[in-house]
Amino acid sequence: MIDILLKKQVDKSQLLFFALSSSLGLAILLIVIQLFIDTRPVFSSENDLLGNQNLIIYKDLGRDNAFTTDEIEELKQQPFINKTGGFTHGTYRVLASVTLPNYTGISTEMFLEAVGDEFIDIKSDDWKWQPGDREVPIIIPKNYINLYNFGYAASTGMPQINEKIIRQIPIDLKLTGSSKTELYPAYILDASEKINSILVPESFLSYTNKTLSPLKESKISRIILDVINPSDPKLLQFLASKKYNYLSNDVQNSKLSYVLKLILSIVLGIGLLITFLSIYLVITNINLLILKNKQTITQLHFLGYSKAQIAKVYHTIAYKILAISIVVALVLSVISKIIISPYLALLHVEKTMTSIIYLVVISIVLFILLALYYRNHTNSKIQQMLRPNTSLLTTEN
Repeated sequence: MIDILLKKQVDKSQLLFFALSSSLGLAILLIVIQLFIDTRPVFSSENDLLGNQNLIIYKDLGRDNAFTTDEIEELKQQPFINKTGGFTHGTYRVLASVTLPNYTGISTEMFLEAVGDEFIDIKSDDWKWQPGDREVPIIIPKNYINLYNFGYAASTGMPQINEKIIRQIPIDLKLTGSSKTELYPAYILDASEKINSILVPESFLSYTNKTLSPLKESKISRIILDVINPSDPKLLQFLASKKYNYLSNDVQNSKLSYVLKLILSIVLGIGLLITFLSIYLVITNINLLILKNKQTITQLHFLGYSKAQIAKVYHTIAYKILAISIVVALVLSVISKIIISPYLALLHVEKTMTSIIYLVVISIVLFILLALYYRNHTNSKIQQMLRPNTSLLTTEN
């Protein structure tokens, strides 16, 4: 009976409109959160197009193009640079030989460099070396594999290789320094999309430099910068003033990353705004319902119905609106994931259900938080109305 009396003033079409408007805002909110989750590996990955927040700088080619200690310290003190790391090179000649079954062996001169592990995009427990270890891990640029497959292998009849089997290819390194020559077995640990150099662990390069060419000094001719934004005008102006060179592609990639993040942030802001407005409309509508039923509520309370019993009717209305909104928003976000997935595949984003799981959890949390807020707000209004000598004249929040 109490339900029938209090719901007489309820306009179901109006409540449905509020539910759908709420679902629109929540859907935008969930879709953007889903995009952030799905594209997180792209933006945070150190070896991907959009996640590259590193810049490699070097001086003009010449006899003395190494960075001095003062110049490195000056770079570290700049507010737009987080970390700096220098590329150290081997002070000896390197001859690498590869022998494949049923094929003629390949030998070529090459170079070895090392950089701090924090700048390397390959994370592996095997990326280490100490004197006495049997093999030396090597990281090569990914484009070297393409050059070999589509250039050298295609013209010489050698077998093509892929990233999954490169680790199985044995490599013999002949290192010839100013004092002696040593042989080391090696293998390719992985291929890097970020650093265009042949890398070995810093411990190996330091050890071989000291043992093979102890009188030669290993200078730093390239520096990798971990920066907040590679396209920051202050950073670029500083590099230009020092006449430091860099690859323009790194800056362009950073601009693309910044624009995409900005777009997602704007859409997220719009979703939050619509959600806030729709929640405000729902609260306003509940306040109006309570105001319209002021006389009925007062009479019911006088007849012995508790404030909790009266408020429960409005709790049910708010919960239904909220449930419809979140379910519709969740369905729309799942549909959007299906539609957007082919486009995300172009960015090498893996298809996973992780974002859907996150959305379900977020939806449950939103329902609980908003339900508690609606409950407390309704209880407050009912108590205010039934307080002696108090009249609800406005629809204040």
